[in-house]
Amino acid sequence: MSDRKDLFELEETFRQLVRKAKTRWTNFEEQGLSASHAIILEKLEAEGPLKVSQIADALWITSGAVTSLSDKLITGGFANRIRSEEDRRVVYLELTEKGKEVLASLHEHRMQILESFFGQLPEEDVQHLIRIYRQILKNTQ
Repeated sequence: MSDRKDLFELEETFRQLVRKAKTRWTNFEEQGLSASHAIILEKLEAEGPLKVSQIADALWITSGAVTSLSDKLITGGFANRIRSEEDRRVVYLELTEKGKEVLASLHEHRMQILESFFGQLPEEDVQHLIRIYRQILKNTQ
């Protein structure tokens, strides 16, 4: 095993960055929605109605966690549960108009966070980071 102390420094720096980003997201709540709620709404906006299991797989969380988060989205009128026409046992989560409206505010907040972290970097550096992160993800699959 190599003695790559730089990898420890990289890991610690990355952890600090993720912690700061998470704190910024956590400090923002639009109409009582957390960052986790926002991620589900964004997924529904991008892909349309999805089953709880599809959302759970995409977000790397349990179906139970998605159900709990979905309950708040439904109660707030940001999403609806709809049953499949083909198989009534299958239930999808779908974005509502109110959900689409709140996403505009969430997108604005997300852009502010991204600008605060990466906005001062030259575009070339941002492209390098994207390439590096994709390579790391590919290597860890």
